[in-house]
Amino acid sequence: MDDLVQFYNDYRAPAQHLVAFLLAGAAWRWGGAPERWLNVAFLATMVLPIYVLQWFYPVFTFEDSAYVFRMTVDAVAVAIFIGIALRANRNYPLGIAGFQLVALGAYLVKVVVPEVSPLALAILIVGPSYCQLLMLLVGFVRHIRRERRFGPYRDWRVAPTAVGGVTA
Repeated sequence: MDDLVQFYNDYRAPAQHLVAFLLAGAAWRWGGAPERWLNVAFLATMVLPIYVLQWFYPVFTFEDSAYVFRMTVDAVAVAIFIGIALRANRNYPLGIAGFQLVALGAYLVKVVVPEVSPLALAILIVGPSYCQLLMLLVGFVRHIRRERRFGPYRDWRVAPTAVGGVTA
């Protein structure tokens, strides 16, 4: 049993990154604009910074500047995901943005309770990315099914008109 847990721990991040790259490729080919933007944002904020951190900080702790870098990347990810979610003509980007807010909230937990368990903090920071990847996959599949069933539809919401029909 210990070997299975060790195998899982050794290969879970590379497996997640591989799935993210494959999903991004599929979304680029068959997805709409929100799927493309969400996958690019996921790769740019959840996958690539991991390799940058491993290059500069081979041993990651929750006390060094790598922690500040990771917090900054997560804050940028929140802004990007919320921006996409508010404009996309889809529901699932709201969930992706919500999971990113959970990850960002973990940094607040560290400030409020400095003696928090490193394992709990790691689960709060890293765990939502697995849920986000699952939501990206389900949202992409639902987009494909909807297009096959009903045909093409808008990628982005249309801005509502102002009172009197005049837009700003």
